[in-house]
Order: sequence, then structure tokens, then C-alpha cells
Amino acid sequence: MRRLLALTWKEFMQLKRDRLTLRMIILVPLMQTLVFGYAINYDVKHLKTVVLDESRSYDSRELVARLTASQYFDVVGRVDSLRELQTALDSATASVGLVIDRDYGANRHRGKPAEAFIVVNASDTTTATQAMSIANGVATQLSIQTLARRAGWRETALPVDLRLRPWYNPDLRTATFVIPGLLAIILTFTLIQFTAGAIVRERELGTLEQLQVTPVTRTQLILGKLVPFIVIGYVQLTVTVLLMRFLFDIPIMGSVLLLYAVGFLFIAAVLGLGMLLSTIAQTQRQAQQLSMMFLLPFVFLSGYVFPIDGMPLVFQMLSRVIPARYFIEVVRGIVLRGAGLDELWEPVSWLAFYTFAIIGLAVFRFRKTAN
Repeated sequence: MRRLLALTWKEFMQLKRDRLTLRMIILVPLMQTLVFGYAINYDVKHLKTVVLDESRSYDSRELVARLTASQYFDVVGRVDSLRELQTALDSATASVGLVIDRDYGANRHRGKPAEAFIVVNASDTTTATQAMSIANGVATQLSIQTLARRAGWRETALPVDLRLRPWYNPDLRTATFVIPGLLAIILTFTLIQFTAGAIVRERELGTLEQLQVTPVTRTQLILGKLVPFIVIGYVQLTVTVLLMRFLFDIPIMGSVLLLYAVGFLFIAAVLGLGMLLSTIAQTQRQAQQLSMMFLLPFVFLSGYVFPIDGMPLVFQMLSRVIPARYFIEVVRGIVLRGAGLDELWEPVSWLAFYTFAIIGLAVFRFRKTAN
């Protein structure tokens, strides 16, 4: 036990002398949380819109007012021809164009289809999808009101009253979805690089071989290397949780103790992966490149950005071997839904399985390369 404590203390002393790593422990979760929390926003509002109103009627003005009131469209100009509208879109002066047919107002009162169409710059699919969805919603609302007025219905007499009740994120804030999953990305990004880089650096300097001729056992050597990084992982986890709770005002609905307990499994899995990479890489540069190569699948196949159910079957199967997928499920379940272990036992079980598998493989490879 004394040897393990001495080795662990040596690792902490090395970290203390590495000022850049010490800064990164705090700065990486701080910067990534701020950037991802504020910069990523799937709820696109205030789209620059130009209007070609050929009707110039009360009804056409009502349509423009309804679209503007949704806060998704900001009218930045009016044009007199389709050519001018196209020029505005081509020059990026606007990303949306609204064209209202000449007979829009008259047809609406005659009971004929009142035509208007939205032109969207679909090079940005997120913006285009939201713009079309909101415009369709406004058009549907106007159509229902027109039909109700003709039939002499009151609003309460509409045959279907479908009301949306979003649970767990009632304000539909992007940060509420992004920040909890960011815990997995931050820990993966930093701990893999820290672990792989530190072990490879010691091998390059020859200090790893010096430790192997001391009375320290292989198991004590591995634990002594990993314990400081486990502490670093919990520091980063705590920093991100505090930012999530007090800066972005995202309450933790479930058990913080369960979050930290499952966090240990994920931290161990990531450290095991970093140790595994250190047995492959010969230089620190190679270790960094391998770390970045593993980071991309962790981000894109973990369900952090894109829903796993929407992926092709092959990539859905690949995502099953990525520990970040299960940790993100657990974190979102605890933070947003207040789920307990009885509801989260399946992702926790898979995470535990992959943690032990990765650690076992990493220890085997580490001992083999050490010998």
C-alpha cells in the first residue's frame, strides 16, 4: 500500500510541475461548456427575410405579421420582382424569401386556394427545415381560422384541439439537451490524451523502465498511473456539473450520487482506452493522433449530436461498442428525467461491461509491452 501511495504521490508531483496540464484540467471543461452551451443552437430564430408582396392586401399584410410574430422571421426588406428576391438570397442579404401571389387576398375571400410560397436557402438544412416547419404552422393556423369563419364555427368548436406538452425540456432549450451529454465528450477528449500522452512521455524519457526495476508490482504501477487521472476526471466532471447547474440553470432532477458513481465507470473506461493507446503509440505525437481518431466516433456515434435511431443499421451497431453512448443516456436520464438505477440499469450494465473489458485489455497489453 505504501508503494502505491508513493507512486501516486509521484504522479501528482509530476502533474504539479506540468503547469499547462494543470490549466487544461479547468480550462478545457470551462471553455468547451461555454462554447457548446452558447454557440450550438438548434432553435434558429430571427431569420433574415425579404418579402415580395404582389397582393398588397390586408390578408397579405396579416400573413407577414403572423410570420414576424413567430420570432422566426425578421423582414429586412421588400422587393418588387423574383429577380430581386433571388439576388437577395444569392448575396446572403436574406436566407428566406416570402412570395405572396397577386390574387392571395381575393382568393382567400372567394373560398379559393390563396397561394404564397417560401423560398429558403437550403444549403443550411437546419435553418431551412425550421423555416419551412414554422411557415407551414402559420399557414395551417390561418387556414383553420378561415374555414371556421366561413362555417360559422367558434374556435372552441374546432373538431380537433391538439396541444403539445414537451416534457423534461419544456422551453425546448438547446443547452438543456447539449450540456448534459457534453460531460462524456469533455472527459473523453481530455482523459484519453492525458493518459496516453503521460505514459508515452515516460517511456520516451526512460522513467517507465526505471520504475519497472523497482519493487513496485505491475498492478501497483498501473494503479499509481491511473489514480491521479481519476481525480482529474472528477474535477472536470464537477466543474461541468457546476456550470450546467448555476450558469445554464439546468437543474439535476435525479441523484447526484448516482451520477458520480456511474461517472467512475466511464472515467475508468476512458482511462483504459488511453492506456491501450499508449501501448500502440511509440511517440507523443502518435498518441495525440490516435486520441483524435477515437474522439470523432465518440462524438458522432454516441448520440450526442445525432439520434442513434436515425443512423443506418451498421452505425447503430457500431455505436453499441462506444461507452460514451451509455454514459450520455445515463446522464440525460438522471439530469433531465430524474431517472433512477431501476430505469437506467441497462445502459449502466453495458457501461460496466465495456469498462471491465477495456481495462482488462489495456492491462494485458500494458503488461505485455512492459515485459
